[in-house]
Amino acid sequence: MPPMCAVCPPDPHGTAPFGRFTLVYFRATRAAPAYDEGWVGHPENAVWFCDAHAPLAERLKEFTATEALERLG
Repeated sequence: MPPMCAVCPPDPHGTAPFGRFTLVYFRATRAAPAYDEGWVGHPENAVWFCDAHAPLAERLKEFTATEALERLG
């Protein structure tokens, strides 16, 4: 499944190219597990954004992902 911007309306057909997305890492929550080296998956504090929303999201990195998405929504 291609990345989808957490702010834009869903695009199930993935029409935007992969290069047009940025993975933004927000402050981890206390509930977030510690990931071991070599762990594979998607951390809870990492969220995909399109080129239009990534700069806005980058300004909110001191918040948790949930807090940042509330501000961006």
